[in-house]
Amino acid sequence: MKPPEKKRVWPVALAHGLNDGYGAFLSALMPVLIERLGISLTLAGLLTSVRSGLASFGQWPLGLAADRFGPRIFALLGPALTVASMCLLGVVPSYLAAAVLLIFAGLGTAAFHPAGASLVPEGGSRGLRMAIFSAGGTLGVALGPILVTQVVSRFGLSAVPFLLIPGAFVLLLLGLTLPTGFLPDQRLTSFLNHPERGRVLRLWGMGMFRDTVGTSVSGFLAVLWARRGASLTFAGLALTVYALAGALGDLCGGRLSDRYGRREILAGALLLAIPALYLFLLTRGSLSLAFLALFSFASAASVPVTVVYGQELMPESRGLVSGLLLGLAWGVGSLLVTGVGALADWIGLEEALGFVGLALLPAAFLALSLPRR
Repeated sequence: MKPPEKKRVWPVALAHGLNDGYGAFLSALMPVLIERLGISLTLAGLLTSVRSGLASFGQWPLGLAADRFGPRIFALLGPALTVASMCLLGVVPSYLAAAVLLIFAGLGTAAFHPAGASLVPEGGSRGLRMAIFSAGGTLGVALGPILVTQVVSRFGLSAVPFLLIPGAFVLLLLGLTLPTGFLPDQRLTSFLNHPERGRVLRLWGMGMFRDTVGTSVSGFLAVLWARRGASLTFAGLALTVYALAGALGDLCGGRLSDRYGRREILAGALLLAIPALYLFLLTRGSLSLAFLALFSFASAASVPVTVVYGQELMPESRGLVSGLLLGLAWGVGSLLVTGVGALADWIGLEEALGFVGLALLPAAFLALSLPRR
C-alpha cells in the first residue's frame, strides 16, 4: 500500500540533513587543516570558495538535468559525494588533494539541492513539507560541526574517515525510502520563453537580497560577538541559536503560507526581519541574542515559501527553478559578502551590517509585487 503523502517528506529532509551536515565539516576542520597542510588564510579561503562556488552556481544546470533524467539519482549521488569527500579530508595528503575533494563535495551539494526539493511530495500542505525539507538542512548545518569536532577532539583528525560508516547507513536507508518511478515531464520548456519567467526572476531577486544580508550576518557573527567582548562559548551559543531559530522559522513559514498565502508570508517575514536585525545590532547581551534569533527566524521563514512559490509557477521545471532560487540566489548573495567585509574594515562591522541590512527593503518590495496565490 502506498504510504500517505505527508509521511514521504522525511526521507528528503533526512537526505538534506546528511548532505548539509557533512558539508559543514569544512568550517569546523579548517583550523586543523591550516596547521596540517601549512597553508595561509588566503589559500584556506580559496578552499571554501571552491566548494561554495560549485555548490551554489552548479545547482541551476544540475537542476535542469534532474528535470530531464529524474531527481532520485541526483538526490542519492549528491549526498554520497559530499559524505565521502568531507570524511576523506581527515587524511588528505596535500593542498591539491584537498581542493579536488572539495570540488566533488561542491558538485555533490549542487546535485542534491534542486533534486531534493523536486522530490518534496505534491498535494496539500506543500509549504509545510518544503519547510520540513529546508529545516532538515538547517539542523544538519547546526549539528555537523558538533559531530566532527567531538570526533577530532577525542580521537584525532585521522578518525574523521570513520564517519563514513554512519553516513553509509543513512544513504542505504535513503536508497530504500526515496520516491521511485519518476517520469520526466514532457512539458519542459526554455526558461527564457516561459510565461512566468518574470515572476520567477522577481523571486530570485528577492532571495538574492535576503541571502546577501543573511550570509553577511552569519559569516561575521562570531567576529561581532568577539568584538563586543563576549567569550568564545557565548559566540558559539549565538551560532547555535541562529541555526535553531532558522530551522523553526523554516517550519513556521511553510505552514503559515499554506494557510494564509505565499506572498503574504514572504512579505511579512521580510518586513519582520528588518526591525529584528537593527534591534540586534543596537542592543547587547541576552536581549541582543533574542533579537538575533528573531531575525534568523523571520529570514528563514521565507526560504521554503520562495521555493514552493517558484515550483507552483513552473511545475514542469521544478529542479531548474529550485536550483535558481536555492543555489543561484545564495551564490550571488555570498559573493557580495566580500564587499561587506571590505566595508566593515572601513566603517566598522556593526555599521557595515546595518548598511547591508537595507537590502531587505527591496527584498520586501519584490515580495509585495508578486500576485496572491
